[in-house]
Amino acid sequence: MKTVEKKFDEFEELVLELDTARILFAEEEEEEEEEEARIVVSIKDITERKRAEEALRESEERYKNLFQNNHAVMLIIDPDNAAILDVNPAACVYYGWSREELLKKKIDEINTLTTEEVYAEMQLARTEKRNHFIFKHRRADGSIRDVDVYSGPLVMAGKDLLYSIVHDITDRKRAEELLRTSEAKYRLVVENANEAIAVAQDGMLKFVNRMAIDLTGYSEQDLTSRPFPEFVHPDDRGMVVEHYLRRLKGDVSQSRYVFRLMVRDGSIKWLEISAVLFDWEGNPATLNFFSDVTERKKAEEEIRRKAKDLQEKNDELTRFTAAVLHDLRSPLITIQTFQGYLEQDIPSQDAARIKKDLGYIRNAADKIGRLIDELLRLSRIGRIINPSEDASLQAIVQEALDLVAGRITKRGVRVDITEEPVLLWGDRTRLVEVFLNLVDNAAKFMGAEPAPRVEIGVEQAGGEMVLYVRDNGIGIDPRVQPILFSLFQKLDPETEGMGIGLALVRRIVELHGGRIWVESEGPGKGATFRFTLAKTRRGVGRTS
Repeated sequence: MKTVEKKFDEFEELVLELDTARILFAEEEEEEEEEEARIVVSIKDITERKRAEEALRESEERYKNLFQNNHAVMLIIDPDNAAILDVNPAACVYYGWSREELLKKKIDEINTLTTEEVYAEMQLARTEKRNHFIFKHRRADGSIRDVDVYSGPLVMAGKDLLYSIVHDITDRKRAEELLRTSEAKYRLVVENANEAIAVAQDGMLKFVNRMAIDLTGYSEQDLTSRPFPEFVHPDDRGMVVEHYLRRLKGDVSQSRYVFRLMVRDGSIKWLEISAVLFDWEGNPATLNFFSDVTERKKAEEEIRRKAKDLQEKNDELTRFTAAVLHDLRSPLITIQTFQGYLEQDIPSQDAARIKKDLGYIRNAADKIGRLIDELLRLSRIGRIINPSEDASLQAIVQEALDLVAGRITKRGVRVDITEEPVLLWGDRTRLVEVFLNLVDNAAKFMGAEPAPRVEIGVEQAGGEMVLYVRDNGIGIDPRVQPILFSLFQKLDPETEGMGIGLALVRRIVELHGGRIWVESEGPGKGATFRFTLAKTRRGVGRTS
């Protein structure tokens, strides 16, 4: 090995270990000089070892800080003899023994397992075949606590040890036990609740109770095997999905809402849903409570319909008032005018002019009288009701035809009445008025039809019976059909009447729980008035 001579200050910064030293004396052969002593030093580079030792000291310091200051209960165990080698302060607080007392104990003294079981469990942790355990541990006060222990191998001072981190799960275990105990009670309550209940997760129903099955008509298998939106009315699916997703995000701004459900029998039910976010088998879900509000929605719809009708009637009353004022103003002006003429003609004793003045006044007064009579008839509808009774369609129609026989005969109108036995229920006098006005109108507006004809019958439309009065007269322009049943609406201003008849018919029909409408392809195509009456049914033959 080559010898290298260097002065000490020429070496780089190293950590060196002095091994041996010899002092040598060098002598000169040719001339005698003072002897020079030299030191031969054997040096070993231990820089890496020193770094490792420093790292170890730092690691041990970190370990001590972590071990001593950790809030979790920590133990160091010798698995060969189950001895407790070290504990942190948290362990002393938890178990109720001092550090010295704990170090004198074996692990099986704080564990409720047998010694053999303790050694078997430590062997599993030592070989890392298992490192998670649920035990029961004793404490100094004699209490037994449920603990969750995480153990793993640890090498210290060349010895194979175990470390254990202990978590108290007594409260959790009790809660789990209570949950298991209450599970049966919960299912009993939910299954027998008077409200439909379902658990929804990932768009599917995971659980439904008996009431949910009864409400929808589907089986439990049906409800839990198909995405829930499939049961929702198509027009409401988007809204239901949106509410479900918002609830999963914790949005509780609208805790209740209403949607339509398609029931198995094909009907539609309105349901009000209230949903609560909760955990179902480790994943978010909604607990949903359903209430059938179909009847409530029908009632609300009826209220809205009545409110609309009331508004229409108010609007009609406004038009009615204006029309009455207009119709009254003309004859009043006539009376006032010819009253003035009469005052001028009386002094002159002009009999012809006086008679003419009186004639105008009489005609104007008659018009006012007829108008008042019509208004009185209209005002009675809905207020003065005769007792309801059963009467055959044919008997009601015949009574109406007898009252309008003059016009029918004069115009030569043929009237055909269905032979189908149908019974009507209601105020007989009012029902006669319906057919009287419709037949009278039909005969009045036959125009030049050479073979005028009116047909009266009944048809089945869906779940209800629809009565009709059809004619082959002048027809009705589609543009005026929407206002045909309004007060003082006349197709021909030159015809007799005040324009109240069809408005009166509509009120009588509505009073009997029905509705009325007109169908006509236009001028020259005839017209058909169709209407329904509640409680109309097939009869067993003619009745008086």
